[in-house]
Amino acid sequence: MKLETMAQIIEAEASVLDFQGKLGVAQCIADNRFNANVFTEPALNYSLESLRAAEAVIYSGARRMKNAKIMQFRSATKYGHHGIPDWEALYGPESDLDRDLVYLGRDVTGEYGHFYFGRWLSMKPFKLLVMAGHGRNMNGSWDPGAIGCECQEANLTRELTKLIKAAADAQGLPCDIAPDRNHYSFFKNGGAYDVTGYDYVLEVHFNASGTTDSVGNGVMKGTMFYIDRTEKGHTVEDTILRKLIEIGSVQAWDGVVITQRQESYKNGLMVQNAIRRQGVSHAVLETCFITDLDDVMWYQRNKKLIATKIIEGIIEGFGLNKDADGIPCYDYVGKGIATAEALESMNVRESPNIYGTLAGVVYTGQRVEVLNQYDSGWMRIVWPGSVDGYAFTSNVNKKYYKVV
Repeated sequence: MKLETMAQIIEAEASVLDFQGKLGVAQCIADNRFNANVFTEPALNYSLESLRAAEAVIYSGARRMKNAKIMQFRSATKYGHHGIPDWEALYGPESDLDRDLVYLGRDVTGEYGHFYFGRWLSMKPFKLLVMAGHGRNMNGSWDPGAIGCECQEANLTRELTKLIKAAADAQGLPCDIAPDRNHYSFFKNGGAYDVTGYDYVLEVHFNASGTTDSVGNGVMKGTMFYIDRTEKGHTVEDTILRKLIEIGSVQAWDGVVITQRQESYKNGLMVQNAIRRQGVSHAVLETCFITDLDDVMWYQRNKKLIATKIIEGIIEGFGLNKDADGIPCYDYVGKGIATAEALESMNVRESPNIYGTLAGVVYTGQRVEVLNQYDSGWMRIVWPGSVDGYAFTSNVNKKYYKVV
């Protein structure tokens, strides 16, 4: 592709954006191997800034996102609101977005800009957000949540979120606490909160029942979760629940409950809906029953350990490893995101079996992109020359390549 043509495409796609936005388009053009058919028609003319972005990518190897391939982008005006992606629009029947690509980030100013989708090329740090349930409403009033056993839910949720943050810091897990407000009131009144920079949102609550045990009968009511029906699974919540049971809690109800299966939540939970619309996984943790003294005493005796077990459950449930700096990270995010470095030579075949025709060899030190992994031990890869094929290993991470 000629430099001028690339500058014209950048101008057509990002004329109102700043240099970073133009550089994002330029990287996407390069990552799509300069295939002009992927983009809109080139503009007749181009600005100096669009030309600079094209030159930076072609001649200097500049990249808007150094650890990712940008394969597609979508208009923040058409597919978002106040810079927050509208996931129903992005993944709805009218969208042609490639479902195998992951959300990478954005360049958005006001309503204008782009959401980027593609493949991570290196380990992606995991980031947790914890929310305290109930609290200060938008009109200034206070929502205490459930009250029982001389405790107020809103106070306990704030205490536990701080303990979870401290436990995350101790494990090196990046974690933020959401702004101190009643998020139900915030979203109900039209508030917009961008959580797309997080991998998991844990909303902390304490449960209540119609019957109160303020004396203690020696029987706990226990712990449970609510997750939305759009979640792909609940391995993480199962793991957290198991760890809390190990330190004395019991399973309440089904343990992990699909929100919409409850008669009172047929349309889902407002905060949970707001998070899931942004494509981020969310769970409501009902820590224990505030109306049961046995539950409250279990919490008060074990609160720091409870926070630690929650973080351990998140790390184990998500299968996080640690990078060179000791920070928990995903090895892989979706399909086609890992760049690997062969540690020893690998035969690569045209089909995932030992009888497949030999397509080539990856030698020690060559870099390959892993497109997919299979439980059988085979992985589909692309290596220099854009040739793809299948390689086998029974121990992918340690024996044959490392994520870099």
